[in-house]
Amino acid sequence: MYAFPYSLTKTAPRDDLRMGVLLRDALAHQGVSFRVVKPYDRLPPEYLVAQADLTGPRVWIHGCDCNGSTHYDIPRAGLLAVAAVVTDEDGTRFVFDGFSRDEARPVAQAEACARAVAVFLGLEPREPECTWCQDYGQYPIHDGNTDAVLYHRACENPLCVARRQERAALYAAQLREPVTVGLDVLEPVLCTQCPYGNYQQVPGLDVYACTAGCGHTVTATADGFTLLRENGRDQHLTAYEGLLHIAEPAGSVPPF
Repeated sequence: MYAFPYSLTKTAPRDDLRMGVLLRDALAHQGVSFRVVKPYDRLPPEYLVAQADLTGPRVWIHGCDCNGSTHYDIPRAGLLAVAAVVTDEDGTRFVFDGFSRDEARPVAQAEACARAVAVFLGLEPREPECTWCQDYGQYPIHDGNTDAVLYHRACENPLCVARRQERAALYAAQLREPVTVGLDVLEPVLCTQCPYGNYQQVPGLDVYACTAGCGHTVTATADGFTLLRENGRDQHLTAYEGLLHIAEPAGSVPPF
């Protein structure tokens, strides 16, 4: 098997209600280091892979849906189970077997999987500080009849509110100021997923990643760099000094 260690396929935004954000957040909360791996070039499945060190066994983490598809970022609505599998000198076995658990809700599966992976890697499992939302900063609102997720609501626990304010202030202080280049004013574009960071170039790649660390990326196409806005229209971006910017004629930018 040939593994492509750094897939450029981005994790879907939180509002898309897929498993990728849940799994990545849960693993990060447990202090587990991971990366996205695509084992086969021509097949779609991608996995989150965690290792204690470069020589240790790899833990392959993914979700399975009701149609038999596997991917770490599958839609939550069709989730059957989350699984984490390792192969070492003892053979291939589950680190976490979501198929045998009664609790099949996406958040519960992601958290349980992350704790199991942390224990396997020799880490001390961390309990969430906020018991309202399990440190996710928001919680799902379920339909009373179907149990489907209708939408997510920001957690109003004072702990989470303070975290949001602190994070916003931190990244606001790091944002770059607009610069004038020729007849254009270049304003660094905010991440469309968090939205706290700018987009900074990944060294050696035509890929720009969010400076706030949320995992959102923008990849170059034949037309350069573009972002899809809520109105469905692409917005062209300009790369300058390692950041992506929105270019506007100097006279069209408000002086504040």
